[in-house]
Amino acid sequence: MRLVVTRRNRDAVLSRAKGSYSKDTPNDTYRERLIKYTPVETIAVFIAVYGITYYLSGSESWYPVVARWILILGILGTVMYLWKAENVADVVQLGISAIGFFIWVYALGVIPVTSLPCYNAVVAGLLLVAYVFLAPLVDGVPEVW
Repeated sequence: MRLVVTRRNRDAVLSRAKGSYSKDTPNDTYRERLIKYTPVETIAVFIAVYGITYYLSGSESWYPVVARWILILGILGTVMYLWKAENVADVVQLGISAIGFFIWVYALGVIPVTSLPCYNAVVAGLLLVAYVFLAPLVDGVPEVW
């Protein structure tokens, strides 16, 4: 299961978990959170689909519109994949992973993001580094909410 275990959601996760888990189960480590927050599967699918479509019709005038739709479907696909296939119900983790997908695509410098007026390759690289190091530090929404 891919759900990040934190102090906030420990009881809910352990009550749904199958097997012999106890209250002594530790929070996920920094490395485990990094792996769980990075949507590797959907990034790989995006790279494959974008690469194939760019090779076939990247020089066409209508391709930037198709590329934007591929990006939007990638963001939605990330949330749907984690929710349905990986059984992740934590809204915080789904949001962080969707944002992570966009940051990875932003750093790749593909057509949908390079045409944005705010695109800068240096900023994109720095944003990716910041995401990779800071996302695992997120513990989720406090219990008060």
